[in-house]
Amino acid sequence: MKAFPVLATAVLSFVAAWVILSWTPNGASSKSPANFPIVRPIAEFEQTFGIGISEQMLFKKQGIVFLKTLLASNARVYVFISGDRRAEVEKLLRSTPLLHGAEREAIVKIQLEHESIWTRDYFPIPVLKVIPHLVPTPSFVDFVYRDGNTLDDAAIHQLALAINLSVEHLPIVLDGGNFMTNGESCVLSEEVSEDPEILLLNSPEPPLESNLPAIFKAALGCRKTIIVSQIPHPHVDMWMKFLNTTTVAVNRIDVSAIDATPAISVAEREKARKIAGELDKTAARLAQDFTVVRMPMPAPMTDLFMTYSNAVLSNGKAVVPRYSKLLKADKNPAKAQSYAKILIGYEREAETIYRRFGFDVTFIDANDLIQDGGAFHCVTFHLPDLDAIFKDKGFSANKSTVVP
Repeated sequence: MKAFPVLATAVLSFVAAWVILSWTPNGASSKSPANFPIVRPIAEFEQTFGIGISEQMLFKKQGIVFLKTLLASNARVYVFISGDRRAEVEKLLRSTPLLHGAEREAIVKIQLEHESIWTRDYFPIPVLKVIPHLVPTPSFVDFVYRDGNTLDDAAIHQLALAINLSVEHLPIVLDGGNFMTNGESCVLSEEVSEDPEILLLNSPEPPLESNLPAIFKAALGCRKTIIVSQIPHPHVDMWMKFLNTTTVAVNRIDVSAIDATPAISVAEREKARKIAGELDKTAARLAQDFTVVRMPMPAPMTDLFMTYSNAVLSNGKAVVPRYSKLLKADKNPAKAQSYAKILIGYEREAETIYRRFGFDVTFIDANDLIQDGGAFHCVTFHLPDLDAIFKDKGFSANKSTVVP
């Protein structure tokens, strides 16, 4: 069995910096809610202090460009490094000509054993917890990742032990990409289950689905929990994105454009039509609670789900994946060229949507990453700027910005 070494000094410096730079004690009690919901989930579009990524991301084709773009959003970047790759990472960061002095100083390297690049899925959900007369408390709610027996599932707990971080563990199997919040309501897909090891110890209970709203209200402060279909994709962050507290973007597949997709098979064409219909149904369902805007999406194919919703939002900036450089050569160059034009049109439309809601947009090529099954939101973990959030809005998440 592998050990879980963590460099205590690096980790403690990480927390010290977060505490000093992200929180101040003055004013915390002045905006404390009179009647406590004492906890609420934190939305991605709220102020961000730092973003965590696996060191594996740095070695992707656009990894350093991605790192540099995150730093440009006025966020520190915390690189989680497996012990056997530390020297390799140090050499890469030291030698790349893309990074400069101030940028290198904003990178915090933490030794943390893990296996997967998908930090969004195995790191916890940040919540804002307010106790009278105290500063906002850094708290996270953790779920079981896959079978619960991986280095990834243990990563946050090793970090928490080293820095005395508050982490509440729920015996529910849930990937972080299968959770989305606007700071008030929470959205999950149907791919949620109870930890089988815990189930063996308990007497029969009502189905988990009927209790999810109560569970997520108690643990995360979700005022409402909405369960959506997993047909588009089991991870909701692949096909939806909250842009503010009242508006959610939901992917849209133009059925007329499916046939224009190069090398799409008959089976893939039919599946794409089914996903398109399910996205339309889900958009109509979410429109009961939010204003819905439709985000364009290329037709999905086997193991290829190109999406512009899987962007990273950080301090008013949107880092959006780009796919217009074709993934592979097509036997029909004319059709490939036509498809590239379709993708460029989608990217322009996606950019317009993000800019409409106040985000500065940066596109980064994500062709190699999306072939592994995800994009930029999947490989990041947000550390919210609790003091800025609390000073700006108190305990409420309800402050939206829309640029006409």
